[in-house]
Amino acid sequence: IQLMEVHVLTFEMADEGHRLEIHGDKEGLLKLAKYLTDLANKNESEHIHLMTEDWGGNELDNEKQGLENELINHVKVFSWD
Repeated sequence: IQLMEVHVLTFEMADEGHRLEIHGDKEGLLKLAKYLTDLANKNESEHIHLMTEDWGGNELDNEKQGLENELINHVKVFSWD
């Protein structure tokens, strides 16, 4: 049996939509850094999608970390040339 690695990485809205919180453990934050570094190294305008499993992805965790926050299921990050 192969166990799936669990990493915490969530984007969450707080304060009634006035603040974005990014929650991650060490592995989740390193994964986010790799996504951003890979995107920044492209030689053209580009974008990536980070999504929860509920939205068909595997980049973001499905469980929110802040009790009163709203989980964001889809984050689209743009890089402009």
